[in-house]
Amino acid sequence: MATTIDWFGGDGANEILPAESGASDTLGSFGANFGFSIRVGEFNNTSFVTNDNGTTNFGQVPNLRWANVSGAFVASELTASELLEVDNTEATLRIRLQTDSSVGTQNSAFRAFDRVSIASSPSGVTVRAVEIRKPSPSIRGSGNTNWTTIAGTGDLGLFDQVAASSLHEWYVGITVSPDNIGEKTDLGYYFESEFL
Repeated sequence: MATTIDWFGGDGANEILPAESGASDTLGSFGANFGFSIRVGEFNNTSFVTNDNGTTNFGQVPNLRWANVSGAFVASELTASELLEVDNTEATLRIRLQTDSSVGTQNSAFRAFDRVSIASSPSGVTVRAVEIRKPSPSIRGSGNTNWTTIAGTGDLGLFDQVAASSLHEWYVGITVSPDNIGEKTDLGYYFESEFL
């Protein structure tokens, strides 16, 4: 097996295929449900696996919505949760790195870009992200305490996973707000990691 990087919803239920692979290769952010707009200045209420232009529903993934710098509304909850109380399975994304031999990781990062150049900011949207690290509901999380605005070269640095393993996973919460009216398709996500 070659080294692979796979993307899923945080709960692992729906896979997001590699970019330009055909159909279910996009994470879409929506309002009240699939296909619903997000009002300018507000944040997504739902997240789905979709196609490039957001017209086909390939399954819902967990949704985190900005509440404040250190809090999020999980799914459709009306009361905000502190980010350290959000479970891994409630994160928007699960990014999985699998290798033939055991490795440790360092300098991993997650960013939003315009789908053309990873150094260019997405167009017409504000994107915030947070790393979630809470594998069990009975423990307090150890991930990020605050949201990070990501765009172009401004990324979300992810925790190093120095313990050698052939499987590494990161859980990332994403929240998106349109800056102006209109469909927003110039938005992609990028993950990178060094492994030794």
